Amino acid sequence: MKDLAGRVVLITGAARGMGKLHALNFAREGCRVVITDVDAAELEKTASEMREAGYEAYPYVQDVSDRGACFELAKKVEAEVGPIDVLVNNAGIAINEYVMDTSEETYRRITDVNYLGQVWMMNAVVPEMLARRRGHVVNVASIVAKVSPPKLGAYNATKAALVAITDTIRQELKGSGVDFTIVNPGYIATGMFEGAKVPLITHWQDPQKVADALVEAVKRNRAEIFVPRFMTLLASAVRGLGLPCMVDLSFGMLGANKSFETMQRERGRPF
Repeated sequence: MKDLAGRVVLITGAARGMGKLHALNFAREGCRVVITDVDAAELEKTASEMREAGYEAYPYVQDVSDRGACFELAKKVEAEVGPIDVLVNNAGIAINEYVMDTSEETYRRITDVNYLGQVWMMNAVVPEMLARRRGHVVNVASIVAKVSPPKLGAYNATKAALVAITDTIRQELKGSGVDFTIVNPGYIATGMFEGAKVPLITHWQDPQKVADALVEAVKRNRAEIFVPRFMTLLASAVRGLGLPCMVDLSFGMLGANKSFETMQRERGRPF
């Protein structure tokens, strides 16, 4: 989808952080940008900022874990803004706990938002894309879907599941006119992982770098991207070779096995 001007782009979890940057980037491309979030006040603030800058922004309060709400939202956007050309499944939450300490409530909430929320949005939006034989879905996963650090188990698992289902639907709908992109960021400085420590040989990445890579991936129809490219691809390749012992060794040497020990549990934001 080389020309994005005039396209309707729906971005979940767009009130702040990466979602807000994605919204601004698509707006700069001349898109009509639909932004959703559970935080109504912050969502309206972001929409107002975008409008003041001369962009088209349409805010909708939404909890992606509510399947019915996802379908209602898709219908509303189609009627009030126009057919959805690009869906960016960005909404997500993270909690740092050991696997054996994580409650059932936490497992269910993270799964409902990070994994099922993205599935429900695809269920709601993709059929209309198929009818038009045109559309693009971006699912924001993470490098932890490939190599999973300690104390982030529930989050890691949802991202791995998201990669798997995106690989599946991309093959199922090949040739349909609907394309799919998986985005795998590394350590991104948005505040979501505030207090975490970056391993040796890498560093906190500028969130704008991820946002720019995502828009470019849609333009060039890339099936999967990694940011930063070298380090995340290398980590993914090592695990992909079926060498978990090498991953464990590398994590220990670089300090990645302790990255999330110091992550703040309560960060004052509804991530």
